[in-house]
Amino acid sequence: MIDSISKLYEVYLETGKVSTDTRALAPGSMFFALKGERFDGNKFFRLALENGCKLAVVDDEKLKDEPGCFWVPDVLKALQGLARYHRQKLRIPVIGITGSNGKTTTKELLAAVLGKKYKVWFTQGNLNNHIGVPLTLLSIPPGTQIAIVEMGANHVGEIADLCKIALPNHGLITNVGKAHLEGFGSFEGVKKGKGELYDFLKQEGGEIFVNVSNPNLMEMVGDYPWIGYGKGTEAVVSATNVSSHPLLSLDLKTSRVSGFQINTCLTGIYNLDNVLAAASVGHYFGVEEELVKEAVESYVPENNRSQFYNTGRNQVLLDAYNANPTSMKVAIENFKSIPHENKVLVLGSMKEMGAESMDEHKDLIKQVLNVEFATCYLTGKEFKEVLPDDSRIEWYENTESLKSAVEKAGIKDSLVLIKGSRANRLEVVADVL
Repeated sequence: MIDSISKLYEVYLETGKVSTDTRALAPGSMFFALKGERFDGNKFFRLALENGCKLAVVDDEKLKDEPGCFWVPDVLKALQGLARYHRQKLRIPVIGITGSNGKTTTKELLAAVLGKKYKVWFTQGNLNNHIGVPLTLLSIPPGTQIAIVEMGANHVGEIADLCKIALPNHGLITNVGKAHLEGFGSFEGVKKGKGELYDFLKQEGGEIFVNVSNPNLMEMVGDYPWIGYGKGTEAVVSATNVSSHPLLSLDLKTSRVSGFQINTCLTGIYNLDNVLAAASVGHYFGVEEELVKEAVESYVPENNRSQFYNTGRNQVLLDAYNANPTSMKVAIENFKSIPHENKVLVLGSMKEMGAESMDEHKDLIKQVLNVEFATCYLTGKEFKEVLPDDSRIEWYENTESLKSAVEKAGIKDSLVLIKGSRANRLEVVADVL
């Protein structure tokens, strides 16, 4: 395979482009014929070549002598091996980011901050898995000075594997929470899985940025030297005068300045850690506080993450990209803290909770009942067995029926929280508010 990787790299240097999808194939690129549960990329090699692909990397033995094809024993391993080989050639800082919540927001904030001073490349969209990380590395443009690689996982061992490909020399874990319990098995499994980033950086002598306010992360980092942000005298970057009613504002304090006011476009006090993480890494790389302020204040969240807007009839807090017990808890606590006379919740169930699912949904209902609200709309089969005897709480089998109920209710002059797992597609409810 090593000989194959070096030969593939010669082609990659000529093309600079790779693709795994014939529907989005750039002319002259290398096509990697990946297999999935419902597809086999080998079957599309001819289409790829007809659409201008320079080389089709395949692992079907029938295609060994097919013109335009390059046969390897395993296409996925070849893609990952090529990405690692390319990463080894790069002499730039690579910052690895993982965590149960806030990975993408932190990544985008950090890219905005570092982008004020450097040419930065960062994970696009959610390309943060065993395929996305290699594609991220292989799409780094020439002249890039710093790369930011987001790494996601739902099983122990996955972050370790991604680190072997991305070879980060700096990194941070946003937090560890009850996410993907079905795959990780337990909260301890989450800590072990996410902690594999720390393990790699310790082994390689890399820089670790850590939230000193998070006891789980502090336990995980141990006595390895770290750069801290958050609350406490050990933090190089911290904040005072924090408010989130409903948009987050803070006074940034670093080893250089204090009382540097930042007014963000992010909703939720829970985004403070994400802002401080980005500011901390920016501080390390010499980005001046004025530029940090510019970057953070100009960042506008998208894709149903931490968004706040007025619809004309209501104020909406939309955070429906994903959900787990940890992110649900902080979203509801933040919602509870915002002064408003008429509050409405629209919540979708949490997925991949495994054996903990019923207990976690029971706990979520208890949290909801501690909020002063007019109505709470729920959807997802996971809620059905844990509904309380409360006329303010309505359950619907699916998002479409919930949406119809919300539309029929004619909600107005309300503050509405929309939060749930991606599978619920709750963002469609915002259209009728």
